[in-house]
Amino acid sequence: MHGRFTYNRVALLVSALLTSWTAVAGNSDASEPEASNSDIEVIEIYGDMERRDGFRPRTADMGPLGTRSLLDTPYSISVFNNELIESVGATSLNDILKYMSSSQMEARGGTDVGRPQSRGMEGSVVQNNHMDGLNVAATTAQPIELFDRIEVINGLTGAIYGPASPAGMFNYIMKRPTSDYYTSLNTGVTDGGAVTLHVDTAGSPNEYFGYRVNLLNEEGTGYVKGSNIDRQLGGIALDIRPFEHTVIELNGSYYQFEKFGYPGGFSYSDDVALPDAPDSNEQGYGQEFAGTELNSKTFSARVKQEINDNWSFSVGYLEQDVERTFASVSHKLTGEGTMISSVTVAGTTNKYEITSNSAHLNGQFNTGDIRHDVVFGTTGYSWDIFTGTRRQTQVLGTSDVYDPQVYARPDIQMGNPYTLSSTTKAQSGFIGDTITWNEKFSTMLVGSYSEFEVDKYGASGGYNDDGLSSTISMIYKPVRSVSIYAAYADTLESGGTASDTAVNANESLPPVRSEQYELGYKSNLGKFDINAAIFQLERAIAYEGSDGIYKDQGLQRNTGAELSVNGNITDALKIFSGVTYLNSELKEAYDESTTGKKVVGIPDWQGNFLATYAVGAVPGLSVTANLHYTGKRAANSTNTTWADGYTTLDLGATYRTEKFFNKALTVRLHVTNVTNTKYWSAIFPGNISGTPGSNNSAFLGEPMQAFISASVKI
Repeated sequence: MHGRFTYNRVALLVSALLTSWTAVAGNSDASEPEASNSDIEVIEIYGDMERRDGFRPRTADMGPLGTRSLLDTPYSISVFNNELIESVGATSLNDILKYMSSSQMEARGGTDVGRPQSRGMEGSVVQNNHMDGLNVAATTAQPIELFDRIEVINGLTGAIYGPASPAGMFNYIMKRPTSDYYTSLNTGVTDGGAVTLHVDTAGSPNEYFGYRVNLLNEEGTGYVKGSNIDRQLGGIALDIRPFEHTVIELNGSYYQFEKFGYPGGFSYSDDVALPDAPDSNEQGYGQEFAGTELNSKTFSARVKQEINDNWSFSVGYLEQDVERTFASVSHKLTGEGTMISSVTVAGTTNKYEITSNSAHLNGQFNTGDIRHDVVFGTTGYSWDIFTGTRRQTQVLGTSDVYDPQVYARPDIQMGNPYTLSSTTKAQSGFIGDTITWNEKFSTMLVGSYSEFEVDKYGASGGYNDDGLSSTISMIYKPVRSVSIYAAYADTLESGGTASDTAVNANESLPPVRSEQYELGYKSNLGKFDINAAIFQLERAIAYEGSDGIYKDQGLQRNTGAELSVNGNITDALKIFSGVTYLNSELKEAYDESTTGKKVVGIPDWQGNFLATYAVGAVPGLSVTANLHYTGKRAANSTNTTWADGYTTLDLGATYRTEKFFNKALTVRLHVTNVTNTKYWSAIFPGNISGTPGSNNSAFLGEPMQAFISASVKI
């Protein structure tokens, strides 16, 4: 079958890789020993940011708080930087999330337009997602090739970044200009035939100006016969230094993403058992005429000014336009071994316009022997939602769940007229102080005041409100390389809106508050780091009760523990690993049958182990293995049906040489899901209030795939 992965294709790809190795080996002197860098900490400078060994990240961009050491920051933070991105061949956020044991993708509409979340809490569209610390849309494809790293702060961050759900904070950090000239030419091909060309070039012609340009084209057949992927990216980052202590950062990007013929989602009611996952390779779970078109244009600007050695300020602004066109295939499970397939040109959100801002003053001063690192500032966004005015749905037919059918194109049209339906605005002012009492004890205090405004056009339900968010943390360092912290945080997010059928129809509720308690441990031990945390989060839930009134009257409580180990286990072996235990329950839910039950789609256990081993017998060769585990998950709100746990294995090899016509050449082979495990990658309920009878959704995981690439730095 075209697009189906076969071991013959693996053999062909391996043969191509070996041919490349043979070609470059002829330019090398095998008897010449290579210098060992196992005892040297490699630091590359990207703009004004350090990029350290990706398997052992040391710092994170904490937005208004600035760049901070992970060891001294009282949050659970995962950093996936450029070295890791290249090591695993990630091209989407969903590719990265599996390496972070506390994160999942709630794939509403599919993984490309899903909502990332951490610690089992449903994420928002805008509030939990940032680019260089400025709010952007989550529910569109993100061009990972544009970013130097992805940072995820688990838990509540409202005191720092403004009102948000307790799903954590996802921050995309753009690649910046380099001090030296740098150009990387990259090409790759999948076993299905999709070809990628990527150019990444940077430099600083003089002390006043630097640039970074990324150009990408990917086009070809996906892993299913008849499928197609088409991606184009143009991105530029400029650093302008008009004065010695002033940097102006200008960024612009355009990203076009099209994906057709891939499997659609499955829906089922609470009284239907979720079957074992079928083979996502089979043609018919998607249709050639159905898919997604996403376009995003993003511009941002930031001015950074050092006032003196102790004080600085930063002002940033971002605009983003996102257009989304869907012709979505969905399969309604009947519970009798069959499914009813249909295609819908959605009448849901088709366009976003987002503007976001940030301004903060950072300083350091002493009161006696006590040091204060303070911040004063504001952050916020405005989000216009444009909704489609037409909805087309065509039933395609009924088939066996494990024998999907290919259908003729129905009379549907891609594209949908849309109109402005709502505007959401939020602006926060914040103040923070990290107090270092002595070399062993410190305290971090941050508080914010936020104003909300929601306008709904052509419907009632808008509101204005305000409130406070805060965090307080105590940090104890018994020795320089170990920190122990205890933290409390509460965060506001905008309230829900009643439906047309409620007694208080279309009423919007005031902001709701989430709370988190956390105890953590971090250490830098020799060549690797150990991080651990235990936590409890609570989030209010609103629904219509027996009185027909829509109000806050339940909560979701998640209790769990995290452990990660990253770095060099030996001189040749590097790991990036983590495991999370999570007990996610509904309390005082809509119905007694769902109260105290597990939240749909959240596993009790999730873990990932990524390892890279340098093969000493072949200088420049390393091999990579990644083992991912997701435990069983509740598949409906009454917990009467479950999705089995699953394990996937990825394998890869990388060969590097500096002697390819005197240039640096890297050749990589990635094979994901080598055992071709069939699994449900994402499961989620129709709502999070535990309402029986609401439709649940599930999306299939990807089958075995291979990708071979080569990059040359000139």
